[in-house]
Amino acid sequence: MKTLYINNQVLIEGKKESFLLADYAIGVTSFNVESIVGFAVNLILQIGETGQENTEIVKTHAANAPSGLTVTLASATKFEHLQGTKVYIISYDLVEFSWSSTIDGVKTVLDTIDVQVDQIETQYIDTIETNGYYFIRFKEDIGNTFSGYSDPIPYEGYAINTVGSAITHAMKRNKMNAYTEFVDHDFMIEEINNCLMFAHDKLKKWHNLQEFDYELGQATRGNYRFAMPADAWQYSYKSVLGFRIGNGTNLTYKDKEEWEEELSGVNHALLSGSILTGATSLILDDSNDFPESGSIMIKGIIIAYTANEQSSGTLSGIPTSGIGSVTENLTSGLDVWNGDYAEGIPEFFTVMDGYIHYWPTVTANQVGRNGYLDYWKETPVIDSDNDILNFGRYDMVKYWLTAAVRSMIKNDGIRDLEDGDFKLFLQALNDAISIELKIQGQKYKRGPRLNKIQR
Repeated sequence: MKTLYINNQVLIEGKKESFLLADYAIGVTSFNVESIVGFAVNLILQIGETGQENTEIVKTHAANAPSGLTVTLASATKFEHLQGTKVYIISYDLVEFSWSSTIDGVKTVLDTIDVQVDQIETQYIDTIETNGYYFIRFKEDIGNTFSGYSDPIPYEGYAINTVGSAITHAMKRNKMNAYTEFVDHDFMIEEINNCLMFAHDKLKKWHNLQEFDYELGQATRGNYRFAMPADAWQYSYKSVLGFRIGNGTNLTYKDKEEWEEELSGVNHALLSGSILTGATSLILDDSNDFPESGSIMIKGIIIAYTANEQSSGTLSGIPTSGIGSVTENLTSGLDVWNGDYAEGIPEFFTVMDGYIHYWPTVTANQVGRNGYLDYWKETPVIDSDNDILNFGRYDMVKYWLTAAVRSMIKNDGIRDLEDGDFKLFLQALNDAISIELKIQGQKYKRGPRLNKIQR
């Protein structure tokens, strides 16, 4: 036997709402609301707040459209409702429970039941299946449309190192049989993410957050940067273990001041707009640092010009053919170099504005080589019961979550620093940090200072 739940509160989140203008007894087929904006025929309404005794779901009439302040229903109400009660326009009125022997297998519908809107969750008990996975989704029976499926719910329960297991642990420790208005699934997910961020603040370099040989892209002639991975810690140089082009050795890091010295005498801009082979002029995003005449390099192509209109960024006087001409079509956004620019084997790199910059730019025989990055990732963000807690020790997450739930239930959400589970969390975190500092397998010349402790 397996008991399944789905949170009903999501049905009203962000939905259009109004409220009743009078008290209504049981069995009415219409009522007046403060505004009928958004109301129409064949809509599903929730009268009242999720989890309250007299809350119910009704449908608007299929033919009699709302008029004035009056909403006509398809059938009579089952409960009385007081003036001021909210009326929500929601998308679904049913819940479908399905099963499959595997996560990706064909789903078999077990049952479809009404949303138990007077409860925080709709509950279903399956007495047939003994293994496999369950899937839950909302449904509406006017146009027979569905929400997306839930994450797969294993019959045997969640693995010990998953988000679902941490939530189950916290609920049992707090003697909770179901979610409440304030301690719901969103609360659990938020608190687990809070725990992971707290742990990451205490130590940035957990071995589980190492990423090696990440492909940033392929080097192209004239280009000198790759975008940092979106999950890199703070897009900071401190997140970089090493950066290299192709099978070469790791490049040497330069800070901002050193980088500026390295590129002293180099003018750089971006091509503004595409140009065609044989073009006699082109526009840069900024040509103020470029001389009145001279040459530029784009993608390894040397282009000569005789005039620089700095107000518009236009370089003109480019020969139509031969030496110094535009020999291929060039697209907007390409790097433009002038002055002491260089091509060769990249030696140095820096991290600025979310990019890895390297210098010098590659030569023709290096084009297409991968840029590889070894780096530390940012705190993982979890959003599913099936997510694995592989950052630090999963038991510390369970302790944190148990204490957080208890503080919400018994202390108006105020954290009790003397809570037994919170103390267990701190101990588990300290133990995990001590172990991490021994097993990372990396050496560093420097690291970020956190709480005055060098990590």
